[in-house]
Amino acid sequence: MKRYNSFPPRSPLSSLAVILLALLAAAACSPNGGSQVTTMPSFNLAAAEDGSNISSRDFKDQAMVVTFFATWCPPCRQEVPNLIALQEKYGSDDFTVLGISVDQGDTRAVRNFMSEMGINYPVVMSDTDTPKNFGDVFGVPTSFLIDHQGEIIQRFDGHVDFPVLERELRAIL
Repeated sequence: MKRYNSFPPRSPLSSLAVILLALLAAAACSPNGGSQVTTMPSFNLAAAEDGSNISSRDFKDQAMVVTFFATWCPPCRQEVPNLIALQEKYGSDDFTVLGISVDQGDTRAVRNFMSEMGINYPVVMSDTDTPKNFGDVFGVPTSFLIDHQGEIIQRFDGHVDFPVLERELRAIL
């Protein structure tokens, strides 16, 4: 008597697909989008406004929202008023928003964007290492909520609505 397995044999490609789906699901469930970064990385970047050096050490003991953006990105433009409102409402020695522009080349476009949008928080120009150091930032906007000890509490890939961002920020202030 011949016995038949109730499951059809799997091809190597279908096994690979199952493994990839499991890895993606695990990454999506992790609090910081799958990256292993838990502490805000150190950086020294040029301010978009005047080229002065802004360092991660300048924000010691502050809670922060760090957002990677580009001037040409529609969801980034949509998010800026939320970030301005957070800075107005909570900005102090205890909290700040920091914009990190991934725009390439001359800073003139970023300065014009800051003026046009009325940005009231510091903006720096990214280098090639900073997006990698933050756990592989591939798209914009990507934002990070950072507590007073410099720990990354949450990563937001894409536009974040103001009530969500404010609720998460208030939980750490």
